[in-house]
Amino acid sequence: MENTEYKAAKFDIANLLGWFECEMQKESNTGSPVDARRELIRALALFSGISETQIKESLEETHNPHKTQNEGETK
Repeated sequence: MENTEYKAAKFDIANLLGWFECEMQKESNTGSPVDARRELIRALALFSGISETQIKESLEETHNPHKTQNEGETK
């Protein structure tokens, strides 16, 4: 059974993600999205056990979905 603090933390995380979604829709923010992305990657790595490098690589793949691993290699 989950304890109260664990449940509260999960609830807070869900709310924070929703808050981030609202902030992303704004034209301007006080902080930098580059800084926010870095901290989110760190938090996800800590929470998931997936390395920051793996997370960054996965994000890069979403930027270039049709690029294969062999593209860009010279023969």
